[in-house]
Amino acid sequence: MRVIVTLLALLALLVGCGVNTSGVKVEFDVGLEKAIVDLARSGGSRPLKELAPGDWTSVHVLFGPATGTQIENELGRPVEIKGDGTYGGDYVQDGNLLVFHKDNEITRMVSLGGVAALAVGRYGADVVLRAQDRAIRMTNPDGSPARR
Repeated sequence: MRVIVTLLALLALLVGCGVNTSGVKVEFDVGLEKAIVDLARSGGSRPLKELAPGDWTSVHVLFGPATGTQIENELGRPVEIKGDGTYGGDYVQDGNLLVFHKDNEITRMVSLGGVAALAVGRYGADVVLRAQDRAIRMTNPDGSPARR
C-alpha cells in the first residue's frame, strides 16, 4: 500500500511539472505599446490582430503587478513567468501583460511596460481596440462589447 501511495504521489508530481509555457518568455513589444498609445490619443479603431500579428486564436489580458500565483489563477493553469518585466516568477510591471494562445497553448507573452490601457479578460482573435475619450474599449468587430 505504501508503495502505491508513493508511486501515485510521484506520478502527480511529474504530471504537474510537465505543464508550462514551453519556454515562452515575457517580452517587451515597444511597437505594440506605441501603437496602442497612439490609437488612444488619435481615436479610431484597429483589430488587435493587425497590431499584434501572429498565429494566435485568443489573448488573455492581465494587469500588473501580479504574482506568478495570481497569473496562474487567472489563466487556469501553471505557467512560468520569466523574462522582461519579471522578477522571481512575478510580473512586476504596472501595466498590461498579454498572453497569446493558439487553442490552449501559450504562444507568446507580451508586456506593455507601464501601459495599462486594455481591459482585463480573455478575448478572441477578432477583438477590436476602439479609442474612446483617450481610453481603449475592447469590442467585437460589430462594435458591441467583447466578451471577457
